[in-house]
This record gives sequence, C-alpha cells and structure tokens, in this order.
Amino acid sequence: MAGMINSSTLPRERGLGYALVGGLAITLVAALIGALFVYWFVTVQQGPAPADLLPADVQLYASLSPTLSDVPEQPRIERALNEVFGLTMPSDAAANVAALLGVDLDSDVVTWIGSDIAVVVRDFTPVTRDVAADLVTNGEVLVFLASRNDPQARLFLEKHLTVRRNRGETINEQRVGEAIIYSGELNSPLRAVGLIEHYVVFSNRQEALIDLAAGPDRPNRLADLPAFQQFRETIAAVRSGAIYTDGSPESEAARAAVRAWLVQMLGPQ
Repeated sequence: MAGMINSSTLPRERGLGYALVGGLAITLVAALIGALFVYWFVTVQQGPAPADLLPADVQLYASLSPTLSDVPEQPRIERALNEVFGLTMPSDAAANVAALLGVDLDSDVVTWIGSDIAVVVRDFTPVTRDVAADLVTNGEVLVFLASRNDPQARLFLEKHLTVRRNRGETINEQRVGEAIIYSGELNSPLRAVGLIEHYVVFSNRQEALIDLAAGPDRPNRLADLPAFQQFRETIAAVRSGAIYTDGSPESEAARAAVRAWLVQMLGPQ
C-alpha cells in the first residue's frame, strides 16, 4: 500500500518542479528579450548629432534641450525659447502649432519626439526688412526634432503629409539612401521634411535634406570646428537652450529672422 502511495505522488511532485523550472526559464528569457530591446532602443535608435551631419559653414545653431528625461516638457521649451530668442510663448502656442502641422501633439508627437531639438541657419543674406521672409527666400533653415521611436515618427509624417495633401498641396518624394525626402509648396521652413538619422528634419530647401541624408562621413563638419566643440562643452544640463553663431553680421540677422518666424508660427494661423 505504501508503495502505491509513493508511486502516485512522485510524478505530481516532479510535475510541480518542472512547472517551476519552466516558469523560471520563461521569465529569464522574457527578461533577456526585454534587455536586448532596451539596448536596441537606446543604441540603435540613437543616430549622430545634427552637428555631425552639417557642413562647417553654419551661421547659427540654436540648441533647445526641452527635457531632462525622454519626453519634452512645455515649461522647459518655453524657457529654452526665452533664453535663446527672447520669446514669450502665447498661451495657445501648442494649439497653434498643432493646427499648423495638422496633428494632435499628445497622440502624434509626444509618442516619438526626443530631448534634442535644434534650429540651424546657413547661407543667409538679409535683403529686405522682412527678415522672416528673407529667411525662406535668401537662406537655408533646418529644424531638427530627435526621434526616440522611428516607427511612431513615420506615422506622424504620414498624418502630417496627408493633411497637407488634403489642403491642396502637391507633395513630391525622393529617396536618398534609406531616407525619403518629402517636398511641398509651403513658403516656410516646413516646406520639406524627412526622417534622417533618427531625426525628423524640416527645411525650406529640399536639397538641404538631400545633402543631409548623404550621411555623417562628410569632411569639414560643424562638429569638427574647435569653436563649436567649445560651444558643445558649455551646454549644461541645467540650461534649457544655448546658441552658437559664426560671429558674422549675417548670423545676428539670422537670429532675428528665426525669432520673427517663430513668432509667426507660434501665433494664430
């Protein structure tokens, strides 16, 4: 009788033990997959900095660091714009930008945008007193928005471009390597856009984005300039924004032009 009792209980004990071992193995595998995903997300999704992609002849580089974490915080964005351009954001600025882009900021932008934002000006020569218009017609401006989630950034681009098409704008596409550059008819720094090296980049010139998509291996990059390297070292995490210029009169005009454009963009459309 005792032997019968033992034979009936031993398989059950082994079964429980196998279940525990199996559960532990599944947990370990899930943890490993999670760790590998985090490693991919943090490393593979991080591309070169904008200065690694840009030529050295940049007149103005405004760095906005709107967050100490991954998701931009509106108070830091406001502080950054105030520190760099002396701007005070209107209370409805977020709604105005959303209307301009044709998206919902919470569901279409916050899902991917990272903690690195930059506004860059090259080849700018002011001609008239309307510096915001001069910026588009007589200069090259680029707006970099870091992506921490490229699939979500692509969904944003699809929705933004669909809205522009529905508004009657013709959008052209050009593939450059792994990037697709979209160019429309807007008379603004938002005319062309593409997802390049984990940045959503807007520009008034399609050719600027095509050149940017050529990759970070160009000689004479902005990042190689000693003056810019010194500027980069001075950007502290406690600051919300900082600005680099090449010291030319055109760079000061570029600063005024970007400020005038931002006032227009943040205001009612």
